[in-house]
Amino acid sequence: MESGMTNLGDLTDIIATSATVDVRLALYLDKDAWKISYGEILVDVDEPVRERTWTYREDAFIERRLSGTLAADLVRGTPQQVAEMTVAAASVQDSGSFQRIAGQVNYNNAVLPWPRTEWSISSPAGQRPNRPRRVLVGDGPCFLNAEAAFNAFFYATAAESSPRPTHLLWRIVQADRRAWIHQVAIAADSLTVRIKGTELAGSRLELSTPDSQQARTVGSTARIRFRLPHGLAPATLLMLRTDDDWRDFRYFPAPGPAGNTDRSVTWELPGADASVLIAGGESQYVEFKEQIPENEHRRKMLKTVAAFASGDGGTILIGVADDARIAGVDATKLDDLMLQLHNMIRSTIEPDPGVIVRPVQVEGKTVLLVEVPAGGGWHVYSREKPEFYLRRGANTVPARLPEITSRYVPQPTALF
Repeated sequence: MESGMTNLGDLTDIIATSATVDVRLALYLDKDAWKISYGEILVDVDEPVRERTWTYREDAFIERRLSGTLAADLVRGTPQQVAEMTVAAASVQDSGSFQRIAGQVNYNNAVLPWPRTEWSISSPAGQRPNRPRRVLVGDGPCFLNAEAAFNAFFYATAAESSPRPTHLLWRIVQADRRAWIHQVAIAADSLTVRIKGTELAGSRLELSTPDSQQARTVGSTARIRFRLPHGLAPATLLMLRTDDDWRDFRYFPAPGPAGNTDRSVTWELPGADASVLIAGGESQYVEFKEQIPENEHRRKMLKTVAAFASGDGGTILIGVADDARIAGVDATKLDDLMLQLHNMIRSTIEPDPGVIVRPVQVEGKTVLLVEVPAGGGWHVYSREKPEFYLRRGANTVPARLPEITSRYVPQPTALF
């Protein structure tokens, strides 16, 4: 991702030039006037919008498709008619911070298939309303309080603890459909990419590793295949670009599917991925275990699961010795072994990292792959006495207090 600042006038011009935008608003009643406490605007997405209005005595929530000019005026602080209500936001600072984000990247719990730019505009100091904790009964569903209603409307969750971005007044998202990576298929010896977009002319696709680079011009079929004679290398970057800018990218820190939750990527590696992982040895993303460990060794493995989930993900291979010798597991007890692994992890790691356990054949023996996805936040070992761990090379180490606080991810938010 890349970040920076945008002048408020330029930002509202971007909104105003769109014929329609999708808007969601949280309102509160202030001296007989409806004020915006938080708003989200989605620009350049052509999908159906749910039109909703929940109104209560002193709170309201609105979702509408509006003209770009009307939405821009709302951001400027000009009162507007929305859902037969006159609503207004406080005047905001003269700029907003932005992040440019690749397609399929989970940011603030929002995932879009296209690259996007997200702007954040903070609430004016001292103007954030404190909503009283009273039961909401009105033209929408009933809730125990305004925060519960906010969570249900914006994030479809019944949780009472609020993920509301308390420092924000506006969150604005613009999808970039000029060129994006639509699908990636990774096989043992090749990588195939399908590209979509409205402005593909002049685009190039580059596949870069720490010691090699391949590049192709995007042609009329918008399908490009790279040969991988040694399989996918660690730290592989797939970059879609023009001469002077990037359009979209995918980054593969590890040579296998563990930790990758990108729906646009498919791994056509039935067992071959295990051979690639074994050949590369233990690393930041790979750990070997000759068998399902017991006692203190089990504790060590579970700490590694927590470290993988708290970082970029990783894979534990059960049935592989430290020296990469294939020991295998008892293939007649696969169901029991897989259930045992799932239960160990679910009962110990908080929150549950949602690992995938699957058997593969390597050298005629059965190996269990425990694939740990990247969790997007901290996953701790031991619910009763939480312990934080990180992966450093091929070692799992305790996280220090500054690392814990600097990488802490608060409750996520969702977008439309």
